Amino acid sequence: METKMNLAVAAKVVTTDAINKQFLPGEIGAVLDWQVRDSDGKIVSSHIRKSESYVRQFLDLLLLKFSDVNMLGLPVLDTSDATLYLPNSPEIFYSDALANNQLYGIIVGTGNTAPDISDNHIETIIAHGVGAGQMSYGAVTFGAPASDATTSQFTITRNFANGSGGAITVNEIALYVKAVWSDPIISFQTAIGRVAYFMVLRDVIAGGIAVANGQTLTVNYRPQAVV
Repeated sequence: METKMNLAVAAKVVTTDAINKQFLPGEIGAVLDWQVRDSDGKIVSSHIRKSESYVRQFLDLLLLKFSDVNMLGLPVLDTSDATLYLPNSPEIFYSDALANNQLYGIIVGTGNTAPDISDNHIETIIAHGVGAGQMSYGAVTFGAPASDATTSQFTITRNFANGSGGAITVNEIALYVKAVWSDPIISFQTAIGRVAYFMVLRDVIAGGIAVANGQTLTVNYRPQAVV
């Protein structure tokens, strides 16, 4: 299945003046926003903020794309606490998870420990499903790149439907990406098809996001660069 690119939507940088003042010239960061909708699609709450932004694995994976690491690979800590060796391959930074897949893409949880640069997974994941404390993970979609006089931005979006029968409070949001991994003693060709997952962003929401039964949470991560 092809990744859905939401190119029909007009390209537009989504931010606020207050958020813009938090970004320094030359900074790479992200804007995080979310909306909670009822069963009729009506927005019952929304918020926008600067993301607490990238953790170490983001820079590790970015280094791979800037370098020519092939045979030995670069050690990177995955979401299961395993240190894996990644070659420089095209299969890095994939976040295009399909519906029902909680292994990568935007992930939600209930943990409230403050983010740290060394975080490698969400603290307490909200599992996919319709059981108690679970939410249904939609497919990840992408918005068209947009630019204004100072900012370049694109959008990663995912819906989380609460059909659990009770209210759920989302306290943390993260972005996991998929990449192939290898082994220090084998070739890159042997690594093809061996995938693992790596967290590159994590945010904790003070007070949490209340999602009642029957409501849907839409989360947008908007990675951006400013000049």
